Amino acid sequence: MRQPIVLLLTLTAVGCAATYEQPTTTHQVVQMTVTGSRADILRVSKQVLVAEGFQITSSDESAGVISTALRNLRLTPVQADCGTTMGLDYLKDNRTTTRAAFGIIAEDAKVTVKANIEGEYKPGAVDQNITLTCVSRGLLERDMAAKIIAMTHK
Repeated sequence: MRQPIVLLLTLTAVGCAATYEQPTTTHQVVQMTVTGSRADILRVSKQVLVAEGFQITSSDESAGVISTALRNLRLTPVQADCGTTMGLDYLKDNRTTTRAAFGIIAEDAKVTVKANIEGEYKPGAVDQNITLTCVSRGLLERDMAAKIIAMTHK
């Protein structure tokens, strides 16, 4: 009795994985003009990232870069593309979890923002989980850049 159940679960997991279609969206990087020096933009970027709940994992003042750790963040199909299965968007399914991290590059009068997203579809049993390739549609980056710009002008 146990073998047919295991076989059925395995076929179900393989069937879902076989129908997984990766995102068609291209990676987005947002670059915006901002009034301020690289040092000011880095300082404000750190404040905004921490205020938004992101943990800064590395920061290099001389290179003008900041990276954050991944943070659990429930994303929608408007914000990201994690692919589909049988034509259904994974992000519309409550069993999909997503995490996001940011990379910020600061230059004099310019900020560049890149979001990195990970997704996982968890239909039930642990051995059925599917790691999803996810791509931001640019809204996360534009929103973060807008917050940095707004804080720079205060």
